[in-house]
Amino acid sequence: MHPFIVYSAIRLTPYILQLFLEPKNVFSYQAGDYVMLGFDGEQTKPFSIANAPLANGMIELHIRNQEDSPWMQRLFNVQAGDTLWVDGPKPQLKLQHETELNLYIAGGTGIAPLKALLEQRLQNGIQHPTKLYWGARHADELYIHNVLQTLANQHPLLDYIPVISEPDQAWTGATGLVHKYALSQHPDLTHATVYLCGAWAMVQTAQTDFTAAGLTSSRYIH
Repeated sequence: MHPFIVYSAIRLTPYILQLFLEPKNVFSYQAGDYVMLGFDGEQTKPFSIANAPLANGMIELHIRNQEDSPWMQRLFNVQAGDTLWVDGPKPQLKLQHETELNLYIAGGTGIAPLKALLEQRLQNGIQHPTKLYWGARHADELYIHNVLQTLANQHPLLDYIPVISEPDQAWTGATGLVHKYALSQHPDLTHATVYLCGAWAMVQTAQTDFTAAGLTSSRYIH
């Protein structure tokens, strides 16, 4: 277990907590990894690292509240300077070589590891068309929308497309299920790589749909 100091704890929405944690000792990880987080070694929960590796070992986590969980309520009330414990890092998703088309598709807080992978890709150099699709039920759940839009504005080969499944009248962007919308724009995935993170039901349904569109299993990273 590694001790980490809470550098900052920010409620991006009433239900999403952004934590920046700084290790007391050397901590190395890769984009796409996750950690087990807790107040001690007795009870820990998994969270994806939401940033590409930093020299000081700091990690960013996106945490969705569960109001019926006393453990989660305690986590949502941590403050800068508090100590948390981390077991890991543990492998989850791994960045692959670019292909002719590269799709990153996230649902909800599944954006966290995809953000880390994208940051790493941009640091390495992006050479081929890359699209990030982020799905949510409502627009106010796109809790790092401005961060992702800024990334896309800075990199001509990167497009960011938020997709809302239950839009209100004010929403003028893409609508529907996020993986279905991505597939409607790219019906042929023969030469694509797809990274996907979200609910397990979404992962399974998407795999069936993507396979039918020509995506090879080795290029479906989930």
